[in-house]
Amino acid sequence: MLAGGRDWVEMVEINPPRLPGMLQLELKGRWHDVLITDNPFKQVRVSPYAFAARITHDVPNVRPTVVCSTRDRNILAIESEVRGALGNGVTSFLVVQGDMLPEVEHWSNSYEIVEHLRELQSQVAPAQFEVGMSTRSRSWMFRRRIEVGAQFLTTGPVIDPATVAGVAERLAFRPEDPPVYLEITPPFSPAWVKRLQGVGAIKCTDAFLADLDATPERDLRRTAWALAKGVAVNARKAGFAGIVIMGLRFSTVVGEAFDLWHDSSIQPIGIDETLASSLTS
Repeated sequence: MLAGGRDWVEMVEINPPRLPGMLQLELKGRWHDVLITDNPFKQVRVSPYAFAARITHDVPNVRPTVVCSTRDRNILAIESEVRGALGNGVTSFLVVQGDMLPEVEHWSNSYEIVEHLRELQSQVAPAQFEVGMSTRSRSWMFRRRIEVGAQFLTTGPVIDPATVAGVAERLAFRPEDPPVYLEITPPFSPAWVKRLQGVGAIKCTDAFLADLDATPERDLRRTAWALAKGVAVNARKAGFAGIVIMGLRFSTVVGEAFDLWHDSSIQPIGIDETLASSLTS
């Protein structure tokens, strides 16, 4: 369980298909933990709850966490989906407010959904599940989400390894806090970075942007993965419980992402050698 603070977790975000199929079978032998999105950017797809259920049945060594977007849904609709997913072996849910850009309706309060699902935990026993929340890297928001009952949290996404320390410092971890997972997005191009920062990614340093601009196009993909690995190393040193790699096509998730992430010839770039000591001093 993500709430258990087990050993370092490397998770990848995936989008459900637009139509039912057997896409989940491609996860075999790939990632062990996946975060399933809920119709991001108003793109209607297969229900993430249903897709997670198929994964638990067809690829049992893969553990899905379902994004529960409070956008466009009320409490009863979300509870119904969660109950159905529980019956199919899905036990992990991440509550998010949902898209802010482009503008969409938000019918439910994410704090109320978390409180409601925490109460539901005792009602569905002996079935067990966990409830997490996403948060901005602001201490007041982080504390508020812990107060309402979030059992694990995600924050980010981070693109630049040099910005990890700032995220951790703003969150101001305490020993009793639930696990926090840092979202990571590889910087595949300057245009991609600009787009990500426009929708809320952690702002990159000027030096990072200059170096990326100077990187030959033929080297961008491998450099992007080396930088993402640098973010992961810094995240572990800063006290995060794991990472969530985001912003990828499904074909990239099961192909390039898995292969290059585990390619030992691609070494992390941007490791902060002073990070652990600076956060604990």
